[in-house]
This record gives sequence, structure tokens and C-alpha cells, in this order.
Amino acid sequence: MERLGEKIAVVASFGLRERFRPVKFMWSSKVVQVKDVTYAWTEMKGQAKVYHFSVTDGCTVYEISFNASAIAWTLEGVEA
Repeated sequence: MERLGEKIAVVASFGLRERFRPVKFMWSSKVVQVKDVTYAWTEMKGQAKVYHFSVTDGCTVYEISFNASAIAWTLEGVEA
């Protein structure tokens, strides 16, 4: 997996069954539609809770994260 650490803009869905999940995000002037969340986990970075998502658009796997303290999304890595 190529590690990136780039800030991204994300559209997320908040529902009853799932706390929240990414729906699509903008990366390199391209909108990536999330077809499936393949894995999700959380970790603490200092005082911040960080939510990680492994997502796919059907062709590529992306790891994105949401830092709840900073209210910021990051594209952590990409695997084609």
C-alpha cells in the first residue's frame, strides 16, 4: 500500500445501524465513490479518537481516517 497522509474532503452518512461511514471523497481533483467499507477500526492518538476505514470503489482499496478532535479526514494510503 502506498502511504499518503493527504487531507481530503469526505461526504459521510450517519445512520442508526452504523455510527457513520464515508460515502464519497475528493482526491486529486477526482470524486471517488465508496462502493463498500471492507473494514473499520478506531485508535487513540493522544487525546484524539481516530476512526479508520478501509474502503473500495470496486477497483482500488483506500485507507481513510477521521480525527474526531481535529474534525479532519485523511487519505492514509492507496492500493491498486
